Amino acid sequence: MKRFLFTLVVLAMSVATMAGNFVMLSYSGRTELEKHFSDPNLTVHFYTDSEVFATAERFEANMVMIDENAFSNAETYTLVYCPKEHQQRYNALYSTQDYVIVSGSVEPYKNDGAVAIFNKEARLPRLTRDFPVVTEVNPTIREMLNQVNMDSLEATVQHLQDYNSRIWNSDNAFAASDWIASRMEALGLEVEQQPFNANTWMGSGAAAPNVIGIQRGTLYPDTYVVCGSHFDSFSYEAMMGGGTAPGADDNATGVASVLESARIMTQYEFEYSIIYCAYGCEEMGLYGSEAYASRCQQQGMDIIGYFNNDMNGYLYGDQIHIDCIYPNSVEPIGTYYMNVGSVYYPELPIRHVNFNQGDSDHTSFNNHGYMGIYPFEDYQNHSPFIHTPNDLIGTSVNSFAMSQQYCQMNIACLAEIANPVGDTPQVYCNPVIYFDFLQPVNKEVIELVMFWEAPEEGSSGELEHFDVYRDNMVIATQEYDPNYSGLYYFEDTISIGATAEYFIMSVYSDGCEAPSETLIGEGIPSSVNELESGSTLVYPNPSNGTFNLNLGTGQWNVEVYDISGRKVYENHMDGRSVLDLGKCQKGVYFLKAIGESRGVTAKVMVQ
Repeated sequence: MKRFLFTLVVLAMSVATMAGNFVMLSYSGRTELEKHFSDPNLTVHFYTDSEVFATAERFEANMVMIDENAFSNAETYTLVYCPKEHQQRYNALYSTQDYVIVSGSVEPYKNDGAVAIFNKEARLPRLTRDFPVVTEVNPTIREMLNQVNMDSLEATVQHLQDYNSRIWNSDNAFAASDWIASRMEALGLEVEQQPFNANTWMGSGAAAPNVIGIQRGTLYPDTYVVCGSHFDSFSYEAMMGGGTAPGADDNATGVASVLESARIMTQYEFEYSIIYCAYGCEEMGLYGSEAYASRCQQQGMDIIGYFNNDMNGYLYGDQIHIDCIYPNSVEPIGTYYMNVGSVYYPELPIRHVNFNQGDSDHTSFNNHGYMGIYPFEDYQNHSPFIHTPNDLIGTSVNSFAMSQQYCQMNIACLAEIANPVGDTPQVYCNPVIYFDFLQPVNKEVIELVMFWEAPEEGSSGELEHFDVYRDNMVIATQEYDPNYSGLYYFEDTISIGATAEYFIMSVYSDGCEAPSETLIGEGIPSSVNELESGSTLVYPNPSNGTFNLNLGTGQWNVEVYDISGRKVYENHMDGRSVLDLGKCQKGVYFLKAIGESRGVTAKVMVQ
């Protein structure tokens, strides 16, 4: 409670109204930039590579007036990246060839094209921070990099894509925040969900909270290296209620890199602490990362460097490459990133670029006194599908090999700074990748049947068993059989109208545990009517192999699986017809039927 009250006091102080004019001053080089920050007449709020935006007590000749009463009409200004020929759509207070400054929050021109400028005092990053000079590969770090798993990355992207939309204040965005927090908690991190409000052009109120996971260092627990990503998505179709915003490349790929980095690095000890972040409300103007970076500044946190993860799955051309976006004021971290790449991946092209069409969460850290960098898929040829319903695996995310490379660079940069401790045991393990279940569909069938496949080989210990988790509690354990190649399954009873979160934990002989993705199980809604003939889908059951179907009218695609997950039957048939499984061996089978407007499942037994 004391910490909470302290934070409120600090936040109140940081947003106190500052009297004066809102102005722009140009500069050239670090020396001039430092003069603006040290000028007692100025309170700097935001800066680019050539311009500073500040409140001035006295207006002077070297200034450009933007607003005579700073922050009097709105709590923010917004920098909107927009080319000159389209700027007439905005009521601009100030403009350049590439962007406009407007009062309040406004709709971006396109893509990640808006940055909110808050009534807070910015801080210039220190250049005295020493980054390691890397001259040779650290074998321990190389082992970490070899563990980056493309299937694991894809599973995270698929899970986030399956929300369909993660608009900043939607229920799905809150659910995504909770899911990311559960993933971090399962890895043993100190996890916080940081609440914050956003005043956006789409409305105001509580945004889905940031997720912050901390891995404490053994020698310097109060000095940090940070990586982050945003989990919200956006499309105009979703905003209008008529479409989706799956956000696979923007930015499920970034979240996947952060979680995969955490999955691997939490198996090691480091001298310095590592923070893994997932932010909400980036698409509206970097609100989530601003809330966290601002708090870090207010609390005086010692952060060595920040590494952003945003869009790394769309490969243009044949060669994987990295475009590094960062302002000239944080050149040391850019030099460090390229140094790490030249040692660990000398064949990987990496270049520094200046991007004037959008922004990402590294800017929040740069603006609050921390050096941050943004490795990007291609500043000229990034995914053309972002912010549309087609931001999907396959179209927008077309190379998980590229995502793997970006994740490896993220780990290498974090680990070289955090410094692995001595002879840390090399403990690592693979999670279950394939995990699915059949949901209950009527008031007679209340069992939820889970299926999963044993993870691939390559872990440091021997796989011993699987723990089945429901709402973060173990409800069952199943032993692993190395001679069995089929699917494992478990049935759980779920009440009508209830929901629960399920995941499978792979447990290894050396103590390593790896969680699968989390799936949401749902009991049928209490409002669902009983089906005809007493809600019987299949009868008689058990039978000698001949079953009558009572699925309803119309045509249905009927599939039947054995307990190993192998499909033994498929047919397109009428909903009221005969299902013949007479050639199947005795045992339990699972029926899955898809009709024109719904799907049903049932368990049947051949005797």
